[in-house]
Amino acid sequence: MTVKKITGTLITTAALTAFISTTAMAGVAGSYKRPNGKGAKVTMCAKGGLRAVAANGTVMFRCARKVKAGVWKDSHMKHPEFPGTFTGTIRKTGSGLNVQGCFGFICPSENWKKK
Repeated sequence: MTVKKITGTLITTAALTAFISTTAMAGVAGSYKRPNGKGAKVTMCAKGGLRAVAANGTVMFRCARKVKAGVWKDSHMKHPEFPGTFTGTIRKTGSGLNVQGCFGFICPSENWKKK
């Protein structure tokens, strides 16, 4: 195999990987319905992170960092109906997102359905 062919293969592989990664992540962005019937809008931010804003304007997570495929973590999440911030995990599910926040040892979660 020549250097030119190897370089071309590497560039093609890198471009394909970037495209697949971007396409998969773009599938997470969008509008969601929370269990209480209210909405939240999820967008992508730096390095594959997630940002969510509740219907009332509360920023629920600013840029949760991606820790592995389909899983993000944030140490400054906010619930629109509660004071303060908490540590949380966001997981992609078949129908949307599972958003879990921890207050000490108590870790309630919500399943958000994508609209």
